[in-house]
Amino acid sequence: MSEHSRICRVLSAFALPSAMVLSLAAAAVAGDKPQIAFAPGSDSASLKGEIQGMDRDIFPIAAKVGQTMQVKVTNKRKLVLFHIQKPGKKEAYLPKAGEEDDATEWKGVLPASGTYKIIVGAMQGDDTRYVLDVRITK
Repeated sequence: MSEHSRICRVLSAFALPSAMVLSLAAAAVAGDKPQIAFAPGSDSASLKGEIQGMDRDIFPIAAKVGQTMQVKVTNKRKLVLFHIQKPGKKEAYLPKAGEEDDATEWKGVLPASGTYKIIVGAMQGDDTRYVLDVRITK
């Protein structure tokens, strides 16, 4: 067996496991949560979570145009923040709740009907527990 063939065999033996590890790591980056639903007669919910490393939790919530939404995230170390993605728009965020805004509180009138995504993450990749409070009024 030539040196080149042996090197190719060794590299291919590592390629598949490496690709599997990379795809598993990518899948672990964001954790989709069940859609936020309020208890009957309530206009708010309080959710607890914990972020590991650079993971993100994604909370979908259905709302209608003209409703007012209020979102707040808290944790003891003040390292948790969120972004709010507009319905059907992967890279479009609500004003003051975008990727560069590092929001911990947000309140505003919703511009469209549909499913919004509240994406919760941690600064500096530290493991953190948090409470996410969401309220929608008519």
